[in-house]
Amino acid sequence: MDKKIFKLIVIVIVIVFIASYFVSESGYYEYTMQQQTIITNEKIKEFEEDVKNNENIDIKEYLKKEQIDYSNKFTTLIYNISDNSNKLVRKAIKYVFKKLGTLIED
Repeated sequence: MDKKIFKLIVIVIVIVFIASYFVSESGYYEYTMQQQTIITNEKIKEFEEDVKNNENIDIKEYLKKEQIDYSNKFTTLIYNISDNSNKLVRKAIKYVFKKLGTLIED
């Protein structure tokens, strides 16, 4: 039993390492940082133009982040299952500790 758990932990660590290695080598992180820099530079230019034209300036206009909602029926279902199982596990843990507490007090 202990060997199985140890092997599982080692396999998970190796998989995480390989995945992070491929992400770093593929340049995905650098690409996302470059995209954020481009967006930031565009907003700086937009801000400078607005100052130059004496327009009304609101900082919220330049700091907008687009949030795309990727949820669908499947993700909503999975979220609900996860949320309900979390509540069930929490109740079970509270029940176990309550029973342990009564055993210790007696």
